[in-house]
Amino acid sequence: MAGVPLEFETVDECSDWNAHALARERVTRRTMLRAVMAGAGGYAYAQFHLASAAFAAGGGTAGAAGVVVAGRHLSFVPGADGDLRPAMALTAQLVSKTGSLPAKLRAYVEVGSVPGQYGSRFEADIRHLVGQYAIPGGPIGSQFYLKAKMDGLRPGSIYHYRVRLSDGTVSGEAHFSTAPARTSVVPAPFTFTAFADVGTNTAPTDPRYAWGQNPKSVTAAGGTWPAGVFDGNTYLPDDPVAGVHGTDKRPALTQTLLMATQQPVFTLLAGDICYANPSGSGLPADDTTALTRIAPKGRNLYNPYVWDVFLNQIEPLAASTPWMFATGNHDMEPLYGKTRFLGDSPAHGYGGLVERLDFPSNGPRTCPSVYKFVYGNVAVVSVDANELSAELQTNTGYSGGVQVSWLKRTLKQWRTDRPDIDFVVAFLHHCAYSTTNNHASDGGVRDALDPLFSEYQVDLVVQGHNHLLERTDPIRYGRRTRPAPDGSTVFPVTDGVTYLCVGSGGRQRYPFRQAPGPAAPPPPGVKPTGPQLLPSGQRFRGYRPPGGPNSVENNTGNIVNSYVWAAEPREIKKSGQPAGRRVPETVDWSQVRYDNYAFIAVDVVPAARGARTTMTIRSLADALPGTKQPFTEIDRITLARTAGQGSIRAAKPATTAAT
Repeated sequence: MAGVPLEFETVDECSDWNAHALARERVTRRTMLRAVMAGAGGYAYAQFHLASAAFAAGGGTAGAAGVVVAGRHLSFVPGADGDLRPAMALTAQLVSKTGSLPAKLRAYVEVGSVPGQYGSRFEADIRHLVGQYAIPGGPIGSQFYLKAKMDGLRPGSIYHYRVRLSDGTVSGEAHFSTAPARTSVVPAPFTFTAFADVGTNTAPTDPRYAWGQNPKSVTAAGGTWPAGVFDGNTYLPDDPVAGVHGTDKRPALTQTLLMATQQPVFTLLAGDICYANPSGSGLPADDTTALTRIAPKGRNLYNPYVWDVFLNQIEPLAASTPWMFATGNHDMEPLYGKTRFLGDSPAHGYGGLVERLDFPSNGPRTCPSVYKFVYGNVAVVSVDANELSAELQTNTGYSGGVQVSWLKRTLKQWRTDRPDIDFVVAFLHHCAYSTTNNHASDGGVRDALDPLFSEYQVDLVVQGHNHLLERTDPIRYGRRTRPAPDGSTVFPVTDGVTYLCVGSGGRQRYPFRQAPGPAAPPPPGVKPTGPQLLPSGQRFRGYRPPGGPNSVENNTGNIVNSYVWAAEPREIKKSGQPAGRRVPETVDWSQVRYDNYAFIAVDVVPAARGARTTMTIRSLADALPGTKQPFTEIDRITLARTAGQGSIRAAKPATTAAT
């Protein structure tokens, strides 16, 4: 790609030039760098300070090359059947002041069962992730990641590890526990945590200041992007947690630290991971107008260096606890085009995620973020809701039905041939069931998944997308079967599926639906009366209406002004993104509603065959105003089954099980 023009009149010219250049010749690391590395030193220098601070805080020591290891995060390594191997995957970022690495630099992960003593060494692969096209005046996207698999370990064991580079760089020590082996012995109780829509509370440094360019439109001091563009600091002043008089100004960071108190064996993040793509449309990348907060029509704000901030933010927990990710609409990152696994299939924008994260490879070949794993008596499946969405249709249908077919085979196998699996958990982004004002329910997701989840008795569905916490009553084939208020025990065999939205991971909160009216119409022919005429309030343990005990609002669970997205008629939004349309609906399944920051901790108690096994879901709110506590439990339900009778052919209600 010699002779690359360094100036373009428009972003379209740049994208067109790159598209033609990429079509003419095979892209290698060297040829791509010729196209995109002009000015990269500013970005590298700015991001190095972030990484080196985290590296030093974790006990790391830099070597001769001046490279640091940052953002370590672990992932499980399941086999084709979902059973976890006695192994662990590690990904971390390598950052230098210059934006490049020594040509012969090598990376290793040293592992041992005793602190400071490492009997095994695993060489890591070093990946260079580079954007497929340059953005004039914007981030180039040149980042390095090491990826290693620590295999041949013992099940159910604690290991200590550190990263060592060939130049003498050594990271601080961390530790992890491998999953227990699949045996006839009853697994020990365990806890896992989950949330979604996390992001960061710190923007990456804007290196244009380091270059001395001082763009005319830049007015913020300190050399950072303006608040709310590449961070989550768009909290309204009246936000009781993150607002002017709130108790926690950094809820995205706090959620990770609070989850660590629960000592989880793994964490699920149900999409919208770091918001490097704040537009969330999956359209071609463009951050040249980031200071206006709005991308040009047909374009998508994008800054790959937000990942640096996020990975350092989660490292205190993720370096010791596996994090398993699903993809959301803000995770469609078109800067990277197709992944190497897709061949000539349509692009979906997950190429960068494949390099930065460790998606297990036991799902459909063309859906990299779709996979499964089994921990103890719980089977977990990650679903790509972008592929099913009726609301936001950039990626809708890209698998050609492959994902749903694979999911059906997986659920059927779990519920017919695996007596050791009691509970099945699905996690995905867009909500099949929610009553929020911003996204509510996605009909494409609901239509594709509700019949499967009902037929194969999925116990719990963890969702995101709506920035709040909401739990449904149990649902079977689109209908509520019974009320399940705080403290209830639900029997999934007879009661159905519980859906829980935990998009409360740190981004600015969303409200529930307002009172019925032109902006929130009830379905045709429905005339709201009584409480249904009121705005939809919250409902959780300890909730008091803002106006005092005598104030009234619709928190009864019978909401007439919710809506569900339909795929047709399709329209093109102002941003250029294809989208569906809203259809008003009346719902009676919204049991718990909390519109601030929270996560869930799920306590699993396995049991001997024939006895009762339980999965208790605790909703933990961050810095609930007035409590003077770091977090408060606001809801709890228990899902109960008869151990060893998860098969849909042999299932019996858990009410008949031993207690």
